[in-house]
Amino acid sequence: MFKYFYLLFSATILIFSFSVLAQETEKPEWEDGIPDECTTITVGKLASFDGSVMTSHTDDSHRTRSWMDIVPSMYHKDNEFVIMYDRVNDDSHKMPTYKHVPVGQIPQVEQTYGYINTAYPCINEKQVAIGETTFGGRDELKSDKGLIDCQRLCQLMLERTSTARDAIRLAGELLKNYGWRDWGETLTIADPNEVWVLEIVGPGKDKVGAVWVAQRVPDEHIS
Repeated sequence: MFKYFYLLFSATILIFSFSVLAQETEKPEWEDGIPDECTTITVGKLASFDGSVMTSHTDDSHRTRSWMDIVPSMYHKDNEFVIMYDRVNDDSHKMPTYKHVPVGQIPQVEQTYGYINTAYPCINEKQVAIGETTFGGRDELKSDKGLIDCQRLCQLMLERTSTARDAIRLAGELLKNYGWRDWGETLTIADPNEVWVLEIVGPGKDKVGAVWVAQRVPDEHIS
């Protein structure tokens, strides 16, 4: 009998210890104004063994979805639109997630390329690939007047462009016209020839637009 209670007591202590450890190691999404961000990597074509250009990232979020699918290329009618969404924390389920709340729409283009639709859409049929990491930025730069968040911008670039440079040009045009409504983000954008880093922050409270800068990663570099 004593042996039974000893084992039960030991198991209880062990479970309690793991519970305390889990609570101590669990981090909030934002700590001291800094997000618990993802990690991106870029590789220029002269820095890889076989001349490939690469980018990838870790989606370090407990809220973003884990499923993926493949969206095929499509032709669209003249009067079609693309709905833009805002990500809102949703803690009503067993696992924290996001609700995607419509905030507006932008005109659709005649043709869109197929792409792999991950939490942050990652690569299209033209081999334009995108990685992502959040750096947060200054609170006063965030604006809720814009329509485009990071996930939607990745989608639009993959649907509408065939090179990294074109993706950056498109991002600039879309953000000027429809505005950025997300926190500070870094996007690494690659194609078979080169890879770029694009950083975006909001234009300021109640403004439409964005502040952004892009720089090409040298071919012999890894970043």
